[in-house]
Amino acid sequence: MFYGLLCKTLGSLDLKKGKAWTRKKGRGVVEKRKWYEKYLPFVARSPEMQLRFLESAFRKGTLVPHEITPYIKLFMTPDGEGDLARVRGLLHSLSGNTIEKMLGAADIYDVPDLFRCVAAPTVSQAIIAITKAPPPYEKTPQLVIDKVFQAVYDCSGELLDQAAGRVTESTERPAHFREAYERFKEIKEDEKLLSALYPKAIL
Repeated sequence: MFYGLLCKTLGSLDLKKGKAWTRKKGRGVVEKRKWYEKYLPFVARSPEMQLRFLESAFRKGTLVPHEITPYIKLFMTPDGEGDLARVRGLLHSLSGNTIEKMLGAADIYDVPDLFRCVAAPTVSQAIIAITKAPPPYEKTPQLVIDKVFQAVYDCSGELLDQAAGRVTESTERPAHFREAYERFKEIKEDEKLLSALYPKAIL
């Protein structure tokens, strides 16, 4: 309803200012788009506009991390592998620090896809990802944690080892971490053994 009303209002403005837009040979179109942008709901914005909103929120500190979480979820709403490819391309423009803030504010359920979209993830970014804890209401917390570990492992097994090593040595590591990581390592070892025994099997 808001979106329809906004479009209707803009339409009337265009009729009143049509000559002015024409004289500016395109400059007016750019100005109109920037003015229009401020009033669009987040879900109605283009992915590029959504990312600009997130980047601005982190830079200005206008929202705390848990307030940004639902916006990241909307930004990461899956629409197939092509959509994730688009996100990968957009994240190239972000600084490492902003990506760390995104990972920190993201819901644990969105972290695997978000991490896979980072072009060259760092150890510090991996640490943020693997120390995420599932919510208390989650019925299968280990499976959720395994998906995060797997996302980092898919980028680089060495990266996961380095990040996990630092977390294990830290006195501030999450209570669930050591047991969860040991279990994940056992799963990967079993997969390697099965792959050696049955090379043609799909694990």
